[in-house]
Amino acid sequence: MSLKFGILGLLAETPLHGYEVKTRFESILGHTWEVNIGQVYSTLQRLERDNWVEAVGERGDRGKQAYQLTAQGRQALDHWLSEPEAEPQQLHDELFIKLMLMRRLANGNLEGLIARQRRVYLQHLRNLAELERHARAENRPDLLLLIKGAVIHTEADIKWLDVCLEELTSLQPYHPDSEHQEEKP
Repeated sequence: MSLKFGILGLLAETPLHGYEVKTRFESILGHTWEVNIGQVYSTLQRLERDNWVEAVGERGDRGKQAYQLTAQGRQALDHWLSEPEAEPQQLHDELFIKLMLMRRLANGNLEGLIARQRRVYLQHLRNLAELERHARAENRPDLLLLIKGAVIHTEADIKWLDVCLEELTSLQPYHPDSEHQEEKP
């Protein structure tokens, strides 16, 4: 989720100062994304520079400044909300790069990396199950949708690891010279 548009969405409901934006943003996502307060304030400054938000009222105690959405900001938010995401998943996955480099550099232990990554994903599924229990206890159907999506993505990542293990271990050992040579009949 884009922090920029998350902030715009929160300000569409009511004017808020930076710390309120941070706590509401984190609450909406069930505290699964901890936002750095400096990132919130720098994003608010960019949004104000771009005339998507504006300061409202006087500075409060400790210099807190509330912001509200401008008409231009509302238009940008509405456009973002109506557009589908361009790609379901990035094709520059860091784990894939590690796997390729391990294969290329001294035929690294692909099975070991894949097994370690699988353990990370399985722990993530356990963590998500705990978040799901909390969301159900708090009667948060909106948060349940987010968690279910994360579970489905994590399960797909585990399936992808299985495919990687099968495909990569069946490849011939990597030789730099063979990368640019034509196959001979």
